Amino acid sequence: MKNTGNIFFILICLYLLMFPLSCSKIGQESDPIKIGVNEWTGYDPLILADQMALFEKNNVNVDIIRCGSAKEEMEAIKNGQFQGAGFTLDEVFSLIGSGFKGKIVLIVDYSMGGDMVIGQHYIKTIAELKGKTIGYEGTVVGEFLLDRALHENQVRRSSVELIDVNADNWLSAFKGKKVDALVCFNPVATVLLDEEKGNLLFSSADIPFEIIDVLIFSEPFYNHNKLAIRKIIKTWFDALHYIDTHLDNAARLIASVKKIKPDDYKKGLKYLVAPDLITNRSIFNSESDKNIFKYSQVVINFMISKGLLSKRINTTNLFQSEILSLVKPVNHNKGDTK
Repeated sequence: MKNTGNIFFILICLYLLMFPLSCSKIGQESDPIKIGVNEWTGYDPLILADQMALFEKNNVNVDIIRCGSAKEEMEAIKNGQFQGAGFTLDEVFSLIGSGFKGKIVLIVDYSMGGDMVIGQHYIKTIAELKGKTIGYEGTVVGEFLLDRALHENQVRRSSVELIDVNADNWLSAFKGKKVDALVCFNPVATVLLDEEKGNLLFSSADIPFEIIDVLIFSEPFYNHNKLAIRKIIKTWFDALHYIDTHLDNAARLIASVKKIKPDDYKKGLKYLVAPDLITNRSIFNSESDKNIFKYSQVVINFMISKGLLSKRINTTNLFQSEILSLVKPVNHNKGDTK
């Protein structure tokens, strides 16, 4: 009887120890995983997944938080408000350089023209920007694109006036002629070209594979929530598949959230390449011709040359393919997602 009582006591103690751990584990019913995104078109599959309850379908609790700018996202993930976020590689390198510890688990897209320098109707070339005002959000990707545009066209940075324009104010700044040109991305870029008679002066299509978007999680979250991350990545590819097979409906759902026209969303897709699961795995393979370790060095070199990084980033530890390798391919039955 005494032994039975001791065993019962031990079981109760074990239960009490395990109970708070199970209740507090993030990604379950009471604690959603928070992932931050900005307005870049490439992150929209996450918005679609949120709208269609695809995360729930894959048994993971996620909140997609839309931010007005990449700066806002970066502060939020550094402060622990987000467990994950979508960033360009340069933004990730800035985070890591500032002491943030994280793991990149997915290549979201390559920008193939979606990041642009757009001039007012009276500006036809980059060369015509000498003595003019250029607006851009003070992030590395904006500076990177602008620097490449000026360098390729032999325009000195000192010959133009640069002003910081937050992404939320891009449209109003251009419409109000507060800038002669604007460094921006879709969906705003499409509006400026189609509705505001802007001229495309330079874009990421001129520097292919140099502006890359990724999904990153904080290192502590990554280390303790690999199953949840696997479900999130699976959901990402489910959303991509839905966009491929039901574009009109996907565009309508995404446009309703972002308050843009469905056609503007569709136009934005032609300016990016979202690699599928097989391609993602190849990109994370250091022996592949187009591996991410090679392409990331272009960005790192630029940032070091501009004093934006004090030392090289260890990309071997940063890019993690472990979870990606365990994700199952999407079932390509068009009727599998309603």
